[in-house]
Amino acid sequence: MKKLLRRLFLLGAIAGAAYAARSYLQGHSTGQETVQIVFDDGSTRSLASNNTEGQEFTDIAHKLVETGL
Repeated sequence: MKKLLRRLFLLGAIAGAAYAARSYLQGHSTGQETVQIVFDDGSTRSLASNNTEGQEFTDIAHKLVETGL
């Protein structure tokens, strides 16, 4: 029984490593934060955190969440 569990664990670890390697090689990101700004006239602007403007807004949003607003 222990031998079977050990093999299943090893198989799961190998499958997880293969999936992680495939995702890395295909260039999938681990996640990207975005900020959506809604103006008074109803128009919106989305900014990704991988540029300067987006990073500034995501930093502000993180601070707001930390303070509980």
